[in-house]
Amino acid sequence: MTAKLFVGNLPYSCTDEDLRNLFETCGAAPVDVRVIMDRATGLSRGFGFVEMATFDEAVQVRTALSGASLGDRNLVVDLAKPSRTGTKGPR
Repeated sequence: MTAKLFVGNLPYSCTDEDLRNLFETCGAAPVDVRVIMDRATGLSRGFGFVEMATFDEAVQVRTALSGASLGDRNLVVDLAKPSRTGTKGPR
């Protein structure tokens, strides 16, 4: 079963490929990498998600990269919370 990681505090110039390369330097092979982009500007919103093949691999990478530097920013890496897509929240 796959596990998804939230990666925050990314430089605004960060691309999917940059994030994939960072994770590969740890010896990890991400299943999917996605930097969230602003629709209006086309620039990174400063966070993204990386999907790993196993939960154990995700925990190892989180430990290795949490607080690591990318550009001039220290990364925040944590297990992603479940998506709320399709749920109705308070208005």
